[in-house]
Amino acid sequence: MNYPQQIANLILDIIFPIRCIGCGRFSAKNKHDYVCKTCFVSIPINRSSECIGCKKRIFGGNTCFRCKKDFQIDQLLIVSDYKNRLLEKIIKSLKYRFIREMAHPLGALIKKYVSRLAKDRKFNIFASNPLIVPIPLHYRRSNYRGFNQAELIAQIIAEATLNKSNADYLLRTKKAKSQVDMESKEERLKNIKDVFKVPSTASKQLSDKTIILIDDICTSGATLNEAAKVLKENGVKKVIGLVVARG
Repeated sequence: MNYPQQIANLILDIIFPIRCIGCGRFSAKNKHDYVCKTCFVSIPINRSSECIGCKKRIFGGNTCFRCKKDFQIDQLLIVSDYKNRLLEKIIKSLKYRFIREMAHPLGALIKKYVSRLAKDRKFNIFASNPLIVPIPLHYRRSNYRGFNQAELIAQIIAEATLNKSNADYLLRTKKAKSQVDMESKEERLKNIKDVFKVPSTASKQLSDKTIILIDDICTSGATLNEAAKVLKENGVKKVIGLVVARG
């Protein structure tokens, strides 16, 4: 765990009151309210969906017929737009400045998106009582950061929807390079190959289940796809990727 960074953040919180990272105003009600209500509602919610492979618009984010031969993900749901400067700032503050409270506005954003799906499209992704599984980090990266951002978001979603979230169903066994640093699709696929595994103790619990994979950002979809492949090899019936944004 990155204790020096956490201690530094605590000291800074005491000396300097928290400001909204969007407008810079001080937080009056909650000292950990890094995003005020006004700025939060300015973050757009996606009203359209796209195929994880070819990125063509498609209802429900279903993987299109042509891409099914290469992708194990059945659906990809993208909450918002990474081009939004505030959203990008929230995600980077969580991942690179280690401000774990930033997971709360991201979780709230996902809840808003899911509610809109249910209201506008009559599409409830939690209707089948799915299991919520975060994309895991390698233990060294997790220890350095002090947390797994996908796991924090998954826990918030699970609590809000009364579903189960379990970070032990999927493990990362190898430390791969950051996918952000990879330019080509081939590099990303090679980089992420065989990095996940399902513990033998979890296989029976996953049989014939629907899994909602949680991550902050999807780029090429290689990470989600590799995770989905391993889960389906262990009996999972359907895998839905739910991400905050696509980079």
